[in-house]
Amino acid sequence: MSAVNESLKNTSEFAKRFPSKSEGIALCSVFMLSSVLIIAGSLLALVLFAVNKTLRRKSLFLVMNMAFADLMLGTISVPFYIYFVGDAYQLWTARFGFHLVVFRCIDATFMFGSYLSAAFISCERFFAVCWPFHHRSLSARTYYITIFILWILAVFLSSILTLLGVFSSFKSALYVVVIVQLCLTIIICVCNIGIWINSKHGRFTSQQQNRASRSKRLTKTLLFVSMLALITWLPLLIINILICITGESLSHLVNFVVNILNYSNSFFNPVVYIFRIPEFKKTLRLSCTKAADIYEPNKKNVIETCVKYFVGH
Repeated sequence: MSAVNESLKNTSEFAKRFPSKSEGIALCSVFMLSSVLIIAGSLLALVLFAVNKTLRRKSLFLVMNMAFADLMLGTISVPFYIYFVGDAYQLWTARFGFHLVVFRCIDATFMFGSYLSAAFISCERFFAVCWPFHHRSLSARTYYITIFILWILAVFLSSILTLLGVFSSFKSALYVVVIVQLCLTIIICVCNIGIWINSKHGRFTSQQQNRASRSKRLTKTLLFVSMLALITWLPLLIINILICITGESLSHLVNFVVNILNYSNSFFNPVVYIFRIPEFKKTLRLSCTKAADIYEPNKKNVIETCVKYFVGH
């Protein structure tokens, strides 16, 4: 019996070390679908922003910056992550070398870029709600400088993480990640609470009612975007804190599921932009209408040609 128990124990440990390939295929498929949806949604949002002049206003610069960060996550980060997921489940063999360091640096840059964008959007909306007249006086140049600072911070933080991971240890890099994530999460929470309190007290005042109404709607939309980012980032933050406290990593499946949730934020953002911001919705509707108008005459010409051909024969 002891020999049988030992054999069963060895089999169980072997199964834990080598998870099922079907599970790996399912996870890779989900990540691939996420990548396609992120690219399609973010690209659509950026194209609509480019073709419609009414969308190119200051209050949406940070939103489009976030869409760009999400596009880069879907184009670069998620495919590389699929590569490592497949290796973890032995679907293929990954080669870990210098390109792994480069990937981690690029991935961290765009991940920080996306979450920093959410934090900056929260701060910008908080400023717009509390000091509306000062907010309207902000120039486009101020937003350009803000976005430039945002990406400088993202590159700086990712560089620190990469250097710590290479020359120090993974744990020291994880401490930095936790501190940064925690600070950004607190900023988003504080700004969102401030926005909510001001909205409850009706402090969306303006001499022009239409502008005030549009600003209020945009604030609610971007409040939802920042809350969505908070929800999708919290599980990753909690796991990182647990790893720092216990010193033990969780199972591959838990890590991958949390990362799927984290990456899904990049897909939901453009969906919110398109369906919650009226200008996006209007531009998309007009684009679809024009496409249908172009398609219908061509379809009619093709049918007439076919009818003439068959009647002639």
